[in-house]
Order: sequence, then structure tokens, then C-alpha cells
Amino acid sequence: MTPFHAKEQAAKTPWRPISRGEIELLVRSLANVYEVVGVQELRGRLTMERIDDPALLRLEFPPKVHSPKKFLFPNWEQLFRFRLGGSVLLEAETAAPPRVIFGMHPCDLHAVRVLDDCLFEGEADSAYRAKRAATILVGVDCTPDEHCFCTSVGTDRVAGGFDLFLHRVDDGYLVQCGSGKGEALLDRHAPVVAGRPGAPPLPLQVKQCNEGLHFAVESLAPLLGEAYDHPVWQEVGDRCLGCGACTLLCPTCYCFNVEDRIDLDLEGGERVRTWDSCQFDQFTRVAGGGEFRGSQADRQRHRFFRKYKYLWEKHQRTACVGCGRCSRECLGRIDPKRVLNGLFEKEALPELPAVPGAEYRPQLAQILQASDLTASEKSFRLRLNAPLVFEPGAFLAVSVFGLGEAPFTIASPPAEGCEAEVVVRAAGALTQALHRLKPGDQLGVRGPFGKGFPLEQFLGRDVLLVAGGMGLITLRSLLLTILARRREFGRVVLLYGARDTEAFLFRDELMAWHRGGELDCRFAVMADEGEWTGARGDITYLFRDLDLVPQRTVAAVSGPAGMYRFVNPLLLRLGIDEEQLYINLERHMKCGLGKCGKCRINDICVCECGPIFPYSRVKHLREAIER
Repeated sequence: MTPFHAKEQAAKTPWRPISRGEIELLVRSLANVYEVVGVQELRGRLTMERIDDPALLRLEFPPKVHSPKKFLFPNWEQLFRFRLGGSVLLEAETAAPPRVIFGMHPCDLHAVRVLDDCLFEGEADSAYRAKRAATILVGVDCTPDEHCFCTSVGTDRVAGGFDLFLHRVDDGYLVQCGSGKGEALLDRHAPVVAGRPGAPPLPLQVKQCNEGLHFAVESLAPLLGEAYDHPVWQEVGDRCLGCGACTLLCPTCYCFNVEDRIDLDLEGGERVRTWDSCQFDQFTRVAGGGEFRGSQADRQRHRFFRKYKYLWEKHQRTACVGCGRCSRECLGRIDPKRVLNGLFEKEALPELPAVPGAEYRPQLAQILQASDLTASEKSFRLRLNAPLVFEPGAFLAVSVFGLGEAPFTIASPPAEGCEAEVVVRAAGALTQALHRLKPGDQLGVRGPFGKGFPLEQFLGRDVLLVAGGMGLITLRSLLLTILARRREFGRVVLLYGARDTEAFLFRDELMAWHRGGELDCRFAVMADEGEWTGARGDITYLFRDLDLVPQRTVAAVSGPAGMYRFVNPLLLRLGIDEEQLYINLERHMKCGLGKCGKCRINDICVCECGPIFPYSRVKHLREAIER
């Protein structure tokens, strides 16, 4: 907060009636002490200049009048003089004259606050500070025109930042003091007005603008943050002539250039500060002749970002006060509110679905092939009407209309095309109905859903796959993906345990993998079968004589929860890092959208974050992995 803002009083001071004649008397009295500037008509044009005749002062004037910025931050300003010859002698600029700016619209009072924010920040600009301290600000209400959008940026009314403020009423004006300076000024130069009993404060009047922003101004900074490379900047840049009128007329722009000007007698000179514009083609020229903002599209983007993003993030107010001066004078007809509304409509407005609830509406998929895997499991190859993009471990929601839908892991690897494979165990009414379907029949499908195995974490490493029962379905998708790119991985080991040999899924593939030599396959069954010569017991028996280098091994585990209770601690004792141990929580899936709540476990929504997780992320979920 600047010293000037700290002196502001809350807008609760009383309003006192003042007539037009008394305003002229006030101005005449002020002119004995201050330079008084205000709006008057000169040479057929309304302009803000020094007032010599108070009768010429205009208090009702359109917003198109140029801003009073030039009296606080002049377009040309001598910083100091110097004399040449021998030693250089510097002569400081004279002190700022006391001045009253009479008749500032609310937007221009807000603009002064923006200048305060920027020019007092860090090492304060002493030239600006001197003028600001010596200037009295007198505000007056206004009526927006078709270019104004002050109501959208909250600058149509003001509760502080002025010394006096005039409000138009039927029989004259009401005057309000906004600072101690204003109170003293009214006491000294209009004692009759200051002595009148004050009326209660008026509510701040909301103005009406014909056009404005179609969204809250608070959303502008994040909106622009996502639109740095948007084609709108090229479109606006193509229309821009680079004349700089927008920034030179803007009440908050303060870019400048400093140069030395030598006197005609060559005996001295002056160093002056003059307005500059980020829209000029040499504004960003650097040593060597290059320009880091070389196109008009880049310059326009910088202008918008400076106004609505950069300074908002620093000071929580836009550097645009919605006065419309830039669009009134722009030869390229560039209107900020239309540019921003167009950007918002393209980037921020959600694309409404044609039918409410479309995300729950399945597409039709055709069954291409149905194969028996075991007495209770069946594999279905489906063809959808659009290509599928997914990671190994993702799932589909499959519908049988009249019975509902259920999630099924995709058993096939990611590939170009519209086909996917799922495995269904006949257990309830829906899955039994699926088993009765034949090639050529149709069913409903939503998805794919979920985050699968991050394949980039497996590249170049040894891979250990641990599957129990139907957990092989998920790992099959990962394993087929690895085999298709076999040279990119180290040693691959598959440990697969089942209830008995009849429960083995993908028998032909298991045999081919075991015999092919591309991976190390080890199997175990729980049942005591006379013909089985492999490991007997649960899957942990397969960890015996398992030669692993844990530092270069990544493990993927998929199976029933009871298996996790024993396998995960065993892998950790073998030295597998928690970040390199991935487990599958697919049994918790339901709607696929993270909305129904059925997959929420503690702080985890499995649909949104999984179903594949590193162990470190879910080790606290006892409900999921310790039962």
C-alpha cells in the first residue's frame, strides 16, 4: 500500500450539497494556490487543460476525453540539465508545482492506483512521487458510452483514492471528502459548503455498459496463461498498424524512453523522459540490433498479458480500467473486450454435450470373436466405432442392456485400430448374459478408462510380473506390449499362480512363452494334482531361487487382495523399491468417471488415479491391499 492509499478514509464520510456556482467559486479560490486543470472545450474539442475561467469547466463530459495521466506522468519530462565543457555540471529539475486535477472519472482514479502500484514498487520513481504528492484529485461521476466496459473490471465506481468527489443530483451536486487533504481543502476554500450538515453516504451507483466481458475478470489471468500460443494473437497482430495509439492514450501505460538533447549552442543540454510504447517496432531492440518481440502479434500479446495477467498476479487488479480509449482510436478496430470474449468462448467455455448424460451413454461394439478360456472364463474380441487409446491396465465398461454394465480390464495390448479384447467370468446375471452372446452380436461399451502401467518406467529395466488367477488378464496386456518391443527391456520373469491347472488362462500363450525363451515363466497351483510336476502351493513358492537384481528391477503385481498381503512384503524384503512396485486395484472400478463413489478408498479415487498404482502411493490403503 502506498502512502497515498494509506491516507484514504473509508467511503463513509458524509455528502454535502454544493451548487454549480459554489463549484466555480471553489475553483477560483483554488486557482490562487494551485494550478487547476479540468475539462473544457478548446478549438472545438474537449480537452483537459489548465482552467483560467471557472465558468468554462465541464463536469459532464464523455469518456473519450484524454486521460489526466499527463499531469502525473508527463509525455515529456526534463529529468535534469547538464552543462558541457570541462567538468560536467548537473542541474536538478525544479520541484513539482501544486496542482488540482478537477473532474476525474472513476476509471481514471482507478488508473492512478495502477500507476501507484507500478511506480512506487521497489525503488519509487521520485519524479512521479513528487507530482503525485503535490496533486489533489477531484473525482466526478460519469456515464459510460458504447466503448466502455468499466463495470466488467470493477472501475465504474470508487470508494477511495480521491481527495474530493462530486456526484450529480437533480438540483446540483453532492461533494464527499475522501482524505484529510480534501477535508482541509474544503474548509479553506469552500467554508460555507464545509459547514453544512452532511447527508448519509450514498450507495455506490452501479453503472450500465452496453457491452462488457462475458466472464469474471478474476478468470482472465489463468485464461491467458493457457493461451500464450493461441492463434488470436496473430489475428490481432495482422490488424495492428503499430501506431501505439492504444498505449499512448491508455491511462495506466507508463513505458518511457530516456535520451539526451543537446542545446543549439552545444554548451549544454538536458536529459528527458518521453513516453514510449510496447507497440513500436524498435521498443525491444537490444544490443546487436536484435528484437526479442519482433512481430506485431508478439507485441499485442504482450500488451494483453501485461494488462490482464502479469499485473493482476502481482497486485490483484487489472492494469486496464475499461475506459475504452484504445478501441475508440484504434485504426485497426481492435477492441479488447471482443478479443477477450472471443478467447474465453473458444478456450474456457465447456463444450456442452448434445445430450445430457452423454458420458454415461455407451457406444455399440460388435463381437468379432468369442473363445472359451476355461470352464468359467470366456474371451471376447470387440470392434468399436473409434480407435482406442489406452495404457496397459486400462478397462472398459461393458453393457448388456436391461441388466446393466460392469468394468472389464482390457486384455489386449494398445495398438492402432478399433479392436480390444476382454475376458469375462460367468458369475452373475450380467456376465452369464455376456457368455450367451455370439460373434456378430452387439453390446454397449464406454471407455477406455483409467491410468495403466507407465511403460516409460519399465524401459531398460528387468521386469518381474506376478499374477494370481484372473490377475493375468491385466498383466497380459502389459506383457504383450513388452514382447512387441522386447529389445527395449532387460530380463522378463512371469510368476503365475492359480487354483488348479484348469484355471490357467491363455494356456496356449503360456506354453508358447515358456518354450520361446523370451521370458522366464514359472507356474504354481494350489490343488494337489497328480499329473502336475510344477510348484505346488501359493504363488510365494515361486519366489524360491528367484535371481533378481532389485536395483534394476521393476515389478507389476495383479491378483486377489489376499495375494497382495503376502506378495508385496516379500518383494519389498527382496529389495524392490516402493516406487518400482506397481499393483492393480481394478476390482474397485465401477463408473469409470470417478463420480459414483464406489471406488473411493480413503483419499484415493481409483477411477481417476488408477487402477495401476505404485505401492508407495497406496500402501496406506489397508482396505484395499491387506484383506
